[in-house]
Amino acid sequence: MKMKTLLLGTSALATALVIGTAAQAGTVGSKDAMSVTLGGEFRFYAGVADQDVSAGRGRGYSLNVDESEVWVEASNTADNGILYGVSIELNAGAADTSAADEAYAFIDSDVWGRLELGDNDDATDRMYVESDDALVGRLGPDGDATDFFQFGTGGGIAATGNSITGDATKAIYFTPRFGGFQAGASLTPDTGVASGTGGLLQADNNGSFENVIGLGANWEGKFDEVGIVLSLTGEFGDAETASGADNIGDVETISVGGKIDFAGFAFGAGYVDFAEASQTQAQQTAGADAGSYWTVGGSYTTGPWGVSLNWFESSKGNTTGVSDTDIEIISLDAAYSVAPGWDLQAALHLIEADNINATAVPVNNEGTVFLISNQFTF
Repeated sequence: MKMKTLLLGTSALATALVIGTAAQAGTVGSKDAMSVTLGGEFRFYAGVADQDVSAGRGRGYSLNVDESEVWVEASNTADNGILYGVSIELNAGAADTSAADEAYAFIDSDVWGRLELGDNDDATDRMYVESDDALVGRLGPDGDATDFFQFGTGGGIAATGNSITGDATKAIYFTPRFGGFQAGASLTPDTGVASGTGGLLQADNNGSFENVIGLGANWEGKFDEVGIVLSLTGEFGDAETASGADNIGDVETISVGGKIDFAGFAFGAGYVDFAEASQTQAQQTAGADAGSYWTVGGSYTTGPWGVSLNWFESSKGNTTGVSDTDIEIISLDAAYSVAPGWDLQAALHLIEADNINATAVPVNNEGTVFLISNQFTF
């Protein structure tokens, strides 16, 4: 589940002291321990696609349980006023290959901020704001078009997102918000490790990224009835190579974006540049890069209804003599709140993808994807 939250955070030394204090509060489930809340979501969709290149995309329609999770959060407040606890998202789908999506502990103070320790999205992802934060339903290109459309093997960028770490184990810190400003930072030792002792045994030559630093800052304010959020983030890390040589592009991602809302209307835009991440030295010398994208969109909501329109465009540079892999997606979304905890969503994607396999003789694909989703949240 993607959830961008603008949070609080503070210093590692203060947090270490608080951890020791919080640990004395008792065990979850005991009489004097934490308060436990239970929630979750279930999403089922039906989708159809019509496209020029359909190889590898089945029969052209699908029924799918897109998301099935149970959320457990336990929290309490220490005598010194500090909030602490644990948050776990358990995967409940029949095809899920891991027990949990996210699992982390948090320590939160109005004075010094918030620290999170465990498997969760990094500060780069959660401080960033772009057009999908202004959309309704399945959020345009952040939705499920990639499940249906053949985007090929050329490494084209087909969805929004600015972080390479996912839910790999990390430490995350958010400052309090002062004058509308908030900053965040995270450290991910290895993007290939989530939970367990794998981080102690993980090889440094398996194609993952290590020592990934996520940095972000945003500002939010309001002028009369107009709300504004602006963000700037960066993610930086080292590529793991067999020889340890610096011959594969490191993580050097820069993102800038923002959102404006007024009287039921919301507009957002963003730009992300992935530099040369994962590109070999030979590919870089020949002109290849990891690509970039920009996205802009808006929505209108009234009562239980909402509609939104978004334009997404990405380009990945290939080696000399091979045309770029370019993708354009126009997304029209609609959402209706049927009842508390039950949302009906529809999305239409018009997609054009050029040189999808990054070959000298381009293979292009063009088509449409239509989805209807039922989302239940409890």
